[in-house]
This record gives sequence, structure tokens and C-alpha cells, in this order.
Amino acid sequence: MRKAVLLDRDGTINRMVYDVEHGTIDSPSNLSQFGLLPKVAKAIKLINEMKMLVIVVSNQPGIAKGKFTTKILSAIDQKMEAELEKQGAHLDGIYYCLHHPEAVVKGYRKNCDCRKPEPGLLLKGRDDFQIDLSCSYTIGDGLIDIQAGRAAGCKTIFLGQLKCSLCKLMDRKGVKPDYIVSDLLEAAKLIKKLEAKNANFC
Repeated sequence: MRKAVLLDRDGTINRMVYDVEHGTIDSPSNLSQFGLLPKVAKAIKLINEMKMLVIVVSNQPGIAKGKFTTKILSAIDQKMEAELEKQGAHLDGIYYCLHHPEAVVKGYRKNCDCRKPEPGLLLKGRDDFQIDLSCSYTIGDGLIDIQAGRAAGCKTIFLGQLKCSLCKLMDRKGVKPDYIVSDLLEAAKLIKKLEAKNANFC
């Protein structure tokens, strides 16, 4: 069985963008909007060097909402991987949930087990790569990332600061991260420290 770090994408790997039409902060919907966050490539390279798999697990309902196409999503993936490779880092897998219960594109309108906070994407990665999720980590900047990681049996790392409203929501849902760090590089360094400390347990 292998160890993995399962990463959210938007807000964890790349910048979120301002959607002028809807007045919201959202995922990139075209190639020009996609850009890695600072220190992300360095963080992923560090995890690569630890011989742990790096797998993206992300809800991408923009297709279901008619905001972009699978072709654009594929082009964004190619850009993401190319930018990482330029800095000596790589991803081992990418898993997306394209569904949404209120999708305007009928084919994607469903309640599924792969849309986080459900753990389906993580379980798919587990089965494809023979991952021991109990010795793996889920990292993200949202409550649903922590919920999915918990449901899959991973250690969970939250990126950012826990604001009062989010703390209350976590209390209400009974879900809290195992660790809280400022960014992905800090998370990678934490994992390296934890792995060195617990080398005989997993």
C-alpha cells in the first residue's frame, strides 16, 4: 500500500478568480485565469521527494453550470502540469467531480458520491493507486475538504485561517481538521516532519 497527499485544486494549488457576472469568487473558467499560487510547485516537489503520491481531488461544477467545457478543463490541466514540471514537480493523478444537483447541463445533474464532502474521489484514487488512506493526508481550504478527508480516513490539513463563522460551522457539523497551516508549502513541511516522527507507524 502507498501513501498519498490528496489535494484540493482551487484555492490550494491555484488562485481563485473574481466572477464579474455573478459577483462571486470562483474557479478559473478559462485558460488565462489559471495561475499557480506562490510556493505551490516547491511544496509539491517536496512531497514528490518524500516518495508520496500527489493526487488532485476537486469538485468542478463549472461544466455542469455551463460556465466552461471539458475541453477547457483539459487545457487547464495541461497548463497546471506544465507549470509544475517547469519547477521540477509533478502530479500523479487528477480526479474531478463534474456533477451538481442543480446543474443546467442535464447530463451532469445528479446527487453523487464523488462530490465532496462525499469521499468518492478519494476512494477512487485509493483503488486506482493502492493507497493506504489511513497513512495519507487530505489538504484543502474548505470545510468540504476536511469532511471528505475524514470520511475517507485520512489525516486532514486545513489551509488558511479559521474564521469565527467557519469554526461555528465545524462545531455544528462535528468536523475539525487535524492540522491548520497557512499555505501548501507549510503543509508539505509539516507532513515531512510528521512522517519522520511516525516512520514506524505506517
